[in-house]
Amino acid sequence: METSWRARGPRVIARVAAWIGVAGAGVMLLAGSAEARPLETAFAGGASIRNGDWVAVDGLGVVLLGSPVPIRSLAVVARGEVGLGGVSAGLGLALNSLPGQCRVPGACTMSDLLWSGMISLEARVARMYGPTSWRNTTYAGGQLSLAGIICKPSLGWMVDVHDPRDRHYQIATGVGW
Repeated sequence: METSWRARGPRVIARVAAWIGVAGAGVMLLAGSAEARPLETAFAGGASIRNGDWVAVDGLGVVLLGSPVPIRSLAVVARGEVGLGGVSAGLGLALNSLPGQCRVPGACTMSDLLWSGMISLEARVARMYGPTSWRNTTYAGGQLSLAGIICKPSLGWMVDVHDPRDRHYQIATGVGW
């Protein structure tokens, strides 16, 4: 018996988010750290122009996990977006985009991560409504972003949770993180 995407969609999204969290924890355990560091968190904003819901503003929460290798920072990111034609939320992992930008190798700080820019991969859920080029429905998928103050390009791939044949790519550019 085949179950519908509507029935299994939320479970699939939850599993993807859980695996992202497990992967981040696994990287940190394998990397090891001689001394405990205080938890570093940050909040950053941004704005984007994109297809689908046209214009969006977003908030990004970042929790720095540490440095799995001396030249990279690893962080968990959570993003919420409100657009002209929809709302979305994402959860994922991020690395600093310019390796070697840490002031102290192996001890990257939050400012090192944010100011060098971040590459993030996020699991996303979006609800489209109002003026949009997509159907007024719920979409799930992923997004790959390069977030750095002046330019914030991203590429997302979204599938309608009620009709897997309704698929879209979301291409965006903006400012912020």
